[in-house]
Amino acid sequence: MTQEIYLVNDTTEVAYHVSNLSNLNWKIDTPVTPMPLPEDTHDENILVKMEGNTAKMDLSWTLVEGSFFGTLDSNNVFDPNPSGSGATILNAVKQIVEFKDFVPKSIGDKYSVRIIEDGVEIMRDNGTISNMGFSVSGGSPIVWSVNVSFYVGNVVAMLDADIPNAPTSVTLVGSTSTGTNAGTISFTMVPYDGFGAVPTGASITTGVKIKYKIGNDTWEDATILNAHADLNVTNPNSITGIIRALPHGDYRVKIAQINGYSSDAGQEYYRTGSTSTSSTVVVG
Repeated sequence: MTQEIYLVNDTTEVAYHVSNLSNLNWKIDTPVTPMPLPEDTHDENILVKMEGNTAKMDLSWTLVEGSFFGTLDSNNVFDPNPSGSGATILNAVKQIVEFKDFVPKSIGDKYSVRIIEDGVEIMRDNGTISNMGFSVSGGSPIVWSVNVSFYVGNVVAMLDADIPNAPTSVTLVGSTSTGTNAGTISFTMVPYDGFGAVPTGASITTGVKIKYKIGNDTWEDATILNAHADLNVTNPNSITGIIRALPHGDYRVKIAQINGYSSDAGQEYYRTGSTSTSSTVVVG
């Protein structure tokens, strides 16, 4: 019986495997205001609960060299090599650098802490990271410790109702090294189709934003080489396009819809594209 702990950025789908756990503390605060009655015993104390409960999780672990950044598939299997180009082994300092991109950037970034036992998720808490710190002692200058404070709850962002949801689906097709579209990635996107009412005004979808990366590299903005004429039309059946020429390799691509609000707020909800066999696409 093996239990493993993962800290997952549900916005980018990057998972971190927490190894060498030092401490995990889960606590819940239930604020209550006492109103003791004069001339009465403690049994008659009136306890007034006017606030909701707050749950918080504190995790700490020691950083060691290894491949701990990756993805979790639908079967709760951790893949430290999502690009297929070889797992990236990082020492403690390089992991700290990677965490700079892992921590929340947008007010809408969502996270989860998951405990997996023999491939089965036995515990999961959704929320966000409120604090992450790294420390090292002069007596042991190569041993870095990590402390994370995690609040459990639903992340609600400003203008959340006005920002488009992630596309319903994104399909990717890579290219070979020869031909007209050599070194490019073709995509087909089905826009989000769960609206209760057709968007109007600034809520109308005006286009897409695309990012790509190889392995554990940072996400980079992609340029669309050309696109279908329906790219800026509200709720077409699908949107097709070609991402500009890229170096050879296995890529992960994610696409978000944008409108007037998402452009102003700098916040988008992405859907990771998939091929027929995996979430990566090969540029040959």
